[in-house]
Amino acid sequence: MPKDCQHTHWDNIRSGNEDAFRQLFELHWQDLFTYACRITRDPATAQDAVQSVFIHLWEKHSSLPPVTAILPYLRTALKHRLLNAMRDENLYQKHVDTFRQVAENYQANPAHEQLHLKETEQQLLQSMNRLPERMKEVFYMHRVEDLSVAEIALRLGSSPQTIRNQLNTAVQRIKHIFIVE
Repeated sequence: MPKDCQHTHWDNIRSGNEDAFRQLFELHWQDLFTYACRITRDPATAQDAVQSVFIHLWEKHSSLPPVTAILPYLRTALKHRLLNAMRDENLYQKHVDTFRQVAENYQANPAHEQLHLKETEQQLLQSMNRLPERMKEVFYMHRVEDLSVAEIALRLGSSPQTIRNQLNTAVQRIKHIFIVE
Protein backbone atom coordinates (compact mmCIF):
# COMPACT_ATOMS: atom_id res chain seq x y z
CA MET A 1 0.00 0.00 0.00
CA PRO A 2 1.51 3.39 -1.00
CA LYS A 3 2.34 5.79 1.84
CA ASP A 4 -0.43 8.25 0.91
CA CYS A 5 -2.99 5.42 0.99
CA GLN A 6 -1.57 4.19 4.30
CA HIS A 7 -1.86 7.67 5.79
CA THR A 8 -5.49 8.01 4.65
CA HIS A 9 -6.27 4.48 5.82
CA TRP A 10 -4.78 5.19 9.25
CA ASP A 11 -6.75 8.45 9.49
CA ASN A 12 -9.92 6.47 8.75
CA ILE A 13 -9.09 4.06 11.58
CA ARG A 14 -8.39 6.97 13.92
CA SER A 15 -11.81 8.39 13.11
CA GLY A 16 -13.51 5.09 14.01
CA ASN A 17 -14.15 3.63 10.57
CA GLU A 18 -14.93 -0.06 11.21
CA ASP A 19 -14.32 -1.10 7.61
CA ALA A 20 -10.86 0.48 7.62
CA PHE A 21 -10.09 -1.25 10.91
CA ARG A 22 -11.32 -4.60 9.55
CA GLN A 23 -9.11 -4.15 6.47
CA LEU A 24 -6.14 -3.36 8.69
CA PHE A 25 -6.80 -6.48 10.73
CA GLU A 26 -7.16 -8.70 7.65
CA LEU A 27 -4.10 -7.21 5.98
CA HIS A 28 -1.71 -7.49 8.94
CA TRP A 29 -3.02 -10.25 11.23
CA GLN A 30 -1.02 -13.10 9.70
CA ASP A 31 2.22 -11.13 9.46
CA LEU A 32 1.97 -10.01 13.09
CA PHE A 33 1.03 -13.50 14.26
CA THR A 34 4.04 -15.00 12.43
CA TYR A 35 6.29 -12.31 13.90
CA ALA A 36 4.99 -13.00 17.42
CA CYS A 37 5.34 -16.78 16.99
CA ARG A 38 8.99 -16.36 16.01
CA ILE A 39 9.60 -14.40 19.20
CA THR A 40 7.54 -16.43 21.68
CA ARG A 41 7.62 -19.89 20.06
CA ASP A 42 4.14 -20.24 21.57
CA PRO A 43 1.16 -19.79 19.22
CA ALA A 44 -1.30 -19.18 22.08
CA THR A 45 0.81 -16.38 23.56
CA ALA A 46 1.41 -14.96 20.09
CA GLN A 47 -2.30 -14.97 19.30
CA ASP A 48 -3.16 -13.30 22.62
CA ALA A 49 -0.57 -10.58 22.03
CA VAL A 50 -1.73 -9.85 18.48
CA GLN A 51 -5.37 -9.75 19.58
CA SER A 52 -4.41 -7.44 22.43
CA VAL A 53 -2.75 -5.04 19.99
CA PHE A 54 -5.82 -4.91 17.76
CA ILE A 55 -8.19 -4.54 20.73
CA HIS A 56 -6.08 -1.68 22.03
CA LEU A 57 -6.05 -0.03 18.59
CA TRP A 58 -9.81 -0.15 18.35
CA GLU A 59 -10.45 0.96 21.93
CA LYS A 60 -8.00 3.86 21.62
CA HIS A 61 -8.56 4.68 17.93
CA SER A 62 -9.44 8.32 18.62
CA SER A 63 -6.20 8.93 20.53
CA LEU A 64 -3.82 7.07 18.21
CA PRO A 65 -0.88 9.10 16.95
CA PRO A 66 -0.50 9.94 13.26
CA VAL A 67 1.39 7.12 11.54
CA THR A 68 2.92 7.03 8.08
CA ALA A 69 4.26 3.44 8.17
CA ILE A 70 1.56 1.21 9.61
CA LEU A 71 3.27 -2.19 9.70
CA PRO A 72 6.37 -0.96 11.57
CA TYR A 73 4.07 0.81 14.03
CA LEU A 74 2.06 -2.40 14.56
CA ARG A 75 5.22 -4.49 14.99
CA THR A 76 6.55 -2.04 17.57
CA ALA A 77 3.24 -2.14 19.47
CA LEU A 78 3.30 -5.95 19.30
CA LYS A 79 6.90 -6.06 20.48
CA HIS A 80 5.93 -4.02 23.55
CA ARG A 81 2.98 -6.33 24.27
CA LEU A 82 5.25 -9.37 24.00
CA LEU A 83 7.86 -7.81 26.29
CA ASN A 84 5.14 -7.04 28.83
CA ALA A 85 3.84 -10.60 28.58
CA MET A 86 7.33 -12.01 29.12
CA ARG A 87 7.85 -9.66 32.06
CA ASP A 88 4.53 -10.73 33.55
CA GLU A 89 5.44 -14.38 33.07
CA ASN A 90 8.73 -13.77 34.87
CA LEU A 91 6.86 -12.02 37.70
CA TYR A 92 4.42 -14.90 37.86
CA GLN A 93 7.30 -17.37 38.09
CA LYS A 94 8.95 -15.29 40.83
CA HIS A 95 5.63 -15.37 42.68
CA VAL A 96 5.46 -19.16 42.38
CA ASP A 97 9.10 -19.42 43.52
CA THR A 98 8.33 -17.26 46.57
CA PHE A 99 5.47 -19.59 47.53
CA ARG A 100 7.78 -22.57 47.19
CA GLN A 101 10.42 -20.92 49.37
CA VAL A 102 7.82 -20.20 52.05
CA ALA A 103 6.72 -23.82 51.95
CA GLU A 104 10.32 -25.03 52.19
CA ASN A 105 11.01 -22.73 55.15
CA TYR A 106 8.24 -24.39 57.11
CA GLN A 107 9.74 -27.87 57.00
CA ALA A 108 9.26 -28.16 60.77
CA ASN A 109 5.47 -27.94 60.38
CA PRO A 110 3.46 -31.13 60.64
CA ALA A 111 2.57 -32.76 57.32
CA HIS A 112 -1.05 -31.58 57.34
CA GLU A 113 0.07 -27.94 57.68
CA GLN A 114 2.44 -28.41 54.73
CA LEU A 115 -0.40 -29.87 52.68
CA HIS A 116 -2.70 -27.00 53.64
CA LEU A 117 -0.03 -24.47 52.65
CA LYS A 118 0.43 -26.10 49.24
CA GLU A 119 -3.34 -26.23 48.69
CA THR A 120 -3.65 -22.56 49.57
CA GLU A 121 -0.79 -21.73 47.19
CA GLN A 122 -2.52 -23.61 44.37
CA GLN A 123 -5.86 -21.91 45.07
CA LEU A 124 -4.27 -18.48 45.02
CA LEU A 125 -2.41 -19.13 41.77
CA GLN A 126 -5.52 -20.59 40.13
CA SER A 127 -7.67 -17.68 41.24
CA MET A 128 -5.16 -15.17 39.88
CA ASN A 129 -5.06 -17.05 36.57
CA ARG A 130 -8.84 -16.71 36.29
CA LEU A 131 -8.62 -12.92 36.27
CA PRO A 132 -8.94 -11.17 32.92
CA GLU A 133 -5.54 -10.40 31.39
CA ARG A 134 -5.60 -6.64 32.04
CA MET A 135 -6.85 -7.10 35.61
CA LYS A 136 -4.15 -9.69 36.28
CA GLU A 137 -1.55 -7.27 34.89
CA VAL A 138 -2.79 -4.47 37.18
CA PHE A 139 -2.86 -6.84 40.18
CA TYR A 140 0.74 -7.98 39.55
CA MET A 141 2.00 -4.45 39.07
CA HIS A 142 0.42 -3.39 42.36
CA ARG A 143 1.06 -6.46 44.52
CA VAL A 144 4.30 -7.84 43.08
CA GLU A 145 6.06 -4.85 41.52
CA ASP A 146 4.75 -2.65 44.35
CA LEU A 147 3.75 0.15 41.96
CA SER A 148 1.31 2.81 43.10
CA VAL A 149 -2.08 3.26 41.47
CA ALA A 150 -0.80 6.45 39.82
CA GLU A 151 2.29 4.68 38.44
CA ILE A 152 0.19 1.85 37.02
CA ALA A 153 -2.28 4.30 35.47
CA LEU A 154 0.56 6.19 33.83
CA ARG A 155 2.22 3.02 32.54
CA LEU A 156 -1.02 1.59 31.12
CA GLY A 157 -2.55 4.84 29.92
CA SER A 158 -5.62 4.45 32.14
CA SER A 159 -7.18 6.65 34.77
CA PRO A 160 -6.26 6.06 38.42
CA GLN A 161 -9.93 5.33 39.16
CA THR A 162 -9.97 2.58 36.52
CA ILE A 163 -6.88 1.03 38.12
CA ARG A 164 -8.44 1.24 41.61
CA ASN A 165 -11.61 -0.38 40.27
CA GLN A 166 -9.61 -3.21 38.66
CA LEU A 167 -7.63 -3.80 41.87
CA ASN A 168 -10.78 -3.87 44.00
CA THR A 169 -12.49 -6.24 41.58
CA ALA A 170 -9.42 -8.51 41.48
CA VAL A 171 -9.28 -8.73 45.27
CA GLN A 172 -13.01 -9.42 45.48
CA ARG A 173 -12.79 -12.14 42.83
CA ILE A 174 -9.84 -13.80 44.53
CA LYS A 175 -11.62 -13.66 47.91
CA HIS A 176 -14.77 -15.09 46.36
CA ILE A 177 -12.87 -17.99 44.82
CA PHE A 178 -11.27 -18.77 48.19
CA ILE A 179 -14.63 -18.70 49.96
CA VAL A 180 -16.45 -20.76 47.32
CA GLU A 181 -13.75 -23.38 46.86
